[in-house]
Amino acid sequence: MHDTFDAELSAAALAFHQEAVLYCEGISDAVAQEYARDYGRMLLNRAKGVEFSRPRAPYGLFEPNRNLIQSTLDRICEKYFPAK
Repeated sequence: MHDTFDAELSAAALAFHQEAVLYCEGISDAVAQEYARDYGRMLLNRAKGVEFSRPRAPYGLFEPNRNLIQSTLDRICEKYFPAK
């Protein structure tokens, strides 16, 4: 049972990572792209049950862009790690 759970978690983590990386690479603004990567790592850690902290919004990343990044990555995460 435990091995099956680990295998499913690993497969979901890999799939999430691949889709999140594609999304992040499509962001042209370097500050926004770095924030997206940090936010994606935070979501992956949370899904794995690892301790995490929310990334700080960097100077120059405006709220509408930050909200778009968060909602997009949250949606991707929910696809692979549905809430119980």
